[in-house]
Amino acid sequence: MKNVICPIVALSLAAAACMLPADAKPIVVGVSDNCRRPPNVASTYYLDALAEAGHVPVLIAHCTDEARLDEALSRVDLLLMTGGEDVDPARYAETNSASHVNAERDRFDFALMSCAVRRRLPIFGICRGHQLVNVFFGGSLVQDIPAQYVPPQGVAVCRHSVGSWSEDAVNPPAHAVAIEGGSRLAAAVGGAPLAVNSHHHQCVKRLAPGFRVAARAPDGVVEAIECDTYPAAGVQFHPESLVACKPKDPSFEIARLRRVLSEIGRLCESPATNYVPFAAAERRNFWGQAPR
Repeated sequence: MKNVICPIVALSLAAAACMLPADAKPIVVGVSDNCRRPPNVASTYYLDALAEAGHVPVLIAHCTDEARLDEALSRVDLLLMTGGEDVDPARYAETNSASHVNAERDRFDFALMSCAVRRRLPIFGICRGHQLVNVFFGGSLVQDIPAQYVPPQGVAVCRHSVGSWSEDAVNPPAHAVAIEGGSRLAAAVGGAPLAVNSHHHQCVKRLAPGFRVAARAPDGVVEAIECDTYPAAGVQFHPESLVACKPKDPSFEIARLRRVLSEIGRLCESPATNYVPFAAAERRNFWGQAPR
């Protein structure tokens, strides 16, 4: 198991402990590997931002052995699917017209999510991860927004690819998102429009069964989804890079973006499953011990 759970978790635990009251228990978040070697700066954003939000991030490294993935997931409270390449359109029964895929990463991500669902583990997705959650549960994607997405009549398409992850300390807001009233996202960050970054050229097309839209861009592109039949949710933007990067950009409401991460467990709560974070007494933490 040494190459399944990243040793950086020990540092993340120390950071998270500084953010929480003495009697609080952080969520142990399994963070999916983006399968890039050597790792880029985006990989560390997830770990740093989750720790800053008060959680304990654990990197789950690329592996195709489902028994080992299942063992890794037995030690976490929630699975976070990270950003990266496009999901193979074959996964939603379409031909590839504009997608840049990584077949090995798709195999890893789908195996990881399959293991998580067998354990009824909550799943949260960011960017590719958000799209992946939609596809995994039966939805589809627009493969290229500039070429294929048709906005509502009279509405111009927004810029959905502004700068890069590694430059989010200097990238301006791409656009604001309108948050749906009554959504779990609205309960977490409030219902006012939220300025976000944007690093994608694809988006949700057909929403997966059981999911609903929690936020949209001004052109109607889906920016957040929540499931009411399984503990799962996702956002198209990247709160982690804005929370982790330094210096903080005053153009963004960092406190609200941080709440996307600090409230990640509640964002995944599904009324149909009555999921409560870390309620399963048999779930072990990453040391193999039952939670107290």
